[in-house]
Amino acid sequence: MKPCIINRSNQRRGDILLVIRSTKNLLRDMKIDKTITTIDIADPFFSWHANLVFVNKRKHIVLINDLSRLSLTLAGIRSTQYKNLENIFKEQLKNYLISENINNSTINEYLNECNEAVYTTTNNRSILGTLNDIVLIMQEVGKELEKRYIGLFDS
Repeated sequence: MKPCIINRSNQRRGDILLVIRSTKNLLRDMKIDKTITTIDIADPFFSWHANLVFVNKRKHIVLINDLSRLSLTLAGIRSTQYKNLENIFKEQLKNYLISENINNSTINEYLNECNEAVYTTTNNRSILGTLNDIVLIMQEVGKELEKRYIGLFDS
């Protein structure tokens, strides 16, 4: 299979792919075939690593940007939402960046640059390590919340 090589310098506006580098567990859960296109080179600003995690019996997708290491969690994802995952991601990212007081025109420029999302396999062990650290923290926080509030809302 020929790898897809993405170089931002030779692309027109809106032609940049949003690359979601997913773990095997996430690809399996999304029912994406392992023969997907390998993307060897991509603009790290538009490349994200993603992992599936279960916290308190709910599915979450944790994403981390390859360049900035900004992490974003899509909480409570259901399998039926996978077909709309790109839009859910973009909406959650936009909401997060707005909450961080990032200029709307900057946010819209980033989101408009990403014409479509491509799902592929992971390629960076350092980013995967950071992603796994975030997942561990989420799981520990989830356990603490469950301990503190178990039975609080049971009536």
